[in-house]
Amino acid sequence: MTDHTSPLAPSPFIRAAEPADADAIVTLIHRAFAQYRDRLEPASAALAETRHSIAALMARGRVLLAKVDGIAVGCVAVEDKGDFVYVGRLAVEPAARGRRLGLALMDAAETEARLMGGKRLRLDCRLCLAENRAFFRALGFVEGAHRRHAGFSEPTYVELEKILI
Repeated sequence: MTDHTSPLAPSPFIRAAEPADADAIVTLIHRAFAQYRDRLEPASAALAETRHSIAALMARGRVLLAKVDGIAVGCVAVEDKGDFVYVGRLAVEPAARGRRLGLALMDAAETEARLMGGKRLRLDCRLCLAENRAFFRALGFVEGAHRRHAGFSEPTYVELEKILI
């Protein structure tokens, strides 16, 4: 998930996704998370996303969609959970990586969380994805509780949190 600077890359246009964007978002998430197929146990639930699950996610919160030259290149979901705002499904099109899109999407997610009145931003990251964990720590997230998926005896992911106030 490393986000390298590319000085020639155009800036993304990030906006709230609409129901009509659901299919493009599903395709984007599946392509972005394909690198984790057969690498994560349990398998990433992102690979099971459907138009209906994304529509439900949009109904509960907001999905931010990044486009460059009119093409969907990234997304992130933001959902108010009451005590905190949860960020999930951060996805960047594999061919568009290295353009700081992950940073732009997380910045937009943080802005959205503040607009929701959130004082804490939280996300989950698999323990085995050291590069992703480092990316979030570099954005000011602090690792907290280690959790496990149902059916596992050992922790499989970590909660990360950033204070927004």
